[in-house]
Amino acid sequence: MKIMTFLSIALTLSACGGSTSVKKSSSGGARPQWVEGESPRWPRSQFVSGVGSADDEEAAADRARGEISRVFSSNVSVDTTLDESEGTVNQGGRTTTSFSQQVAQTVKTASKKMLEGVEIVERWKDSASSRYYALATLNKGKAMVAVAEKTQALDADAAQWKTKMDAAGDKFERAKAAAKLSALLKGRLDLENDRRVLGGGALAGTVDASAAKAAAAKALAALDVVVIATGDHSDELETGIVTGLVASGLMAKRGNPGDKGDMIVESRSASAPVEGGDERWKWSRATATITLKDGREDKTFSRFDASERQASADAGEARRRAAAGLAKKAAEKVAAAITDFFAE
Repeated sequence: MKIMTFLSIALTLSACGGSTSVKKSSSGGARPQWVEGESPRWPRSQFVSGVGSADDEEAAADRARGEISRVFSSNVSVDTTLDESEGTVNQGGRTTTSFSQQVAQTVKTASKKMLEGVEIVERWKDSASSRYYALATLNKGKAMVAVAEKTQALDADAAQWKTKMDAAGDKFERAKAAAKLSALLKGRLDLENDRRVLGGGALAGTVDASAAKAAAAKALAALDVVVIATGDHSDELETGIVTGLVASGLMAKRGNPGDKGDMIVESRSASAPVEGGDERWKWSRATATITLKDGREDKTFSRFDASERQASADAGEARRRAAAGLAKKAAEKVAAAITDFFAE
């Protein structure tokens, strides 16, 4: 779900800044005060500023915009992460968009709108070194308006899902509402961090965030989740699966084949040495099939295969590395599957 890996922030800001006003670069002259510190023309009480330098004028401007982005916790990117695992994910024959991804995109949109206010207000070229400098600024007042608008929208959604969670009689429905509420509360926190960077205080919300977070955690923990891992590296796979469940707010217990629960996660794993083409290295491949079931109806809602291939001069170490890598992939995919399940 990552939700989200953040890449190419400077490029995104460059695209956002394309319509902003810019000044021609000036050559020679005294070194501007803003190159070394705060400029009285652009006081920090009113602006977030960033200075960039490069051998190319536009590269300096891009770096200046990037410096502003670095001070915010909510990074802006339209890039997606390639799944480098060798496995496949089956979600009932269809692709779903998780609720947490939607919330994350809402936060990204708010941050992007805020950073579209970044302007290159000064440019200077050092005639002695032929190096270019650029000053980027962001008006704090205008940026806070964009953050406040999205925060209010998240608050309205959070109040709705808090009401649904409190009213739900079925613990699965309560858990689903809790998962959505948790995602919204996390999104709000990200926006609050941005607002704090801009010099603003906390915005009063319609939901008591602390109480709502505790209630959501309790609703998720109420589900009886059983993990059944068999085969090679079963301990490592169990650890990875539990890690993914915990990331989704769920608690889990170890089970045996045939055990029942509200939610059941089964893993079958195997490992084998593989040829690597270089006799100095020993290669090992670890594979697993992981199935997630709704225990109420004994119905599978997600199944995926994953594998990991690693090498070492020692065969035992190669097996260990392969198992560790596979467990990490399992954790990520289990968390994504749970998020999709709750998003339905």
